[in-house]
Amino acid sequence: MSELITREGKKSDCPSIYKLVQEAAQSNKIPVDPNLSPEGLEEIGFGPSPGFYSIIAERDDSLVGYGLYYHTYSTWEGHSVCMEDLFVTGTENHNDVATAMWKKLVEVALMAGCGRCNITALQDKKEMLNFYECHKAINLTKSEAWHFFRMNQDSMADFVKGSKVPEGITIREATSSDCIGIRKQIQDLADYEKMPEGPQIDAEVLKTDGFGKQAFYKACVAEEQGKMVGYTLYFFTFNWEGRGVYMEDLYVSPSHRGKGIGMALWRKVIQDGMALQGIRCDFAVLNWNLPSIEFYKSKGAADMTEQKGFLFYRMRKEEMEEFVKT
Repeated sequence: MSELITREGKKSDCPSIYKLVQEAAQSNKIPVDPNLSPEGLEEIGFGPSPGFYSIIAERDDSLVGYGLYYHTYSTWEGHSVCMEDLFVTGTENHNDVATAMWKKLVEVALMAGCGRCNITALQDKKEMLNFYECHKAINLTKSEAWHFFRMNQDSMADFVKGSKVPEGITIREATSSDCIGIRKQIQDLADYEKMPEGPQIDAEVLKTDGFGKQAFYKACVAEEQGKMVGYTLYFFTFNWEGRGVYMEDLYVSPSHRGKGIGMALWRKVIQDGMALQGIRCDFAVLNWNLPSIEFYKSKGAADMTEQKGFLFYRMRKEEMEEFVKT
């Protein structure tokens, strides 16, 4: 058999990627936007602000697999990636080709300074779960009790209609000068989540990653008389159904809860997602955090872990570095 080559995807790959996506849709029953086209992939993946990136596996100049990923952000560890999809055509050995593509993705991510490789998996896909775990990806839903929540397009549209910013509160996009205040509230949130040692980055890293040459996240803050009383941090996502937005953090100071500030911040996240034709807003909640779960569900968000078996997996930096050596 001829040599397998893995590499980063190029614009000229889009027609072949599109064909493989259609194969994946049929064989794996993954949902795909009916309006998806090779031209659309070129626009989203290779425009001025790419919505996704890809890793390609090819043999004899023919594509035999792809890995779809995008940049994410962790307020604990900074710049990261999410591997959204990994597909190998039926004529190939799945594990060998998938491992080679994942390894290439991790290599690219490490070179870009990423400290995590996140994966969203489905509980009933046992073969893929075993594949992730054999390469030392950690099931965070099991080990830390994170649940995956999603607000769909209809609920997003309903949510942005109704509410107003509370009187005396200003919601605005964050600037680099807000990073010290945001970092303090990141710590407050980690303390509340009973993970005080979690945040490993400082305000300077937040400043570079959010307001430097390439921005890996967006943030908004809530102020009362010039004092920060809440923040949200988020980034944009992509899968074969379309664009989305992921809300990494939403936090309001205890003294200002129950006034609608959290809703006002969340609404700004959704509005930014909808401005990019986003069709979902995703986020994670610890399963013991019942007040937050009740709040999110009351606004139309669904617990996808509970309803559909969505699981969070993660390969940490140590495992990433070990993975590319093997």
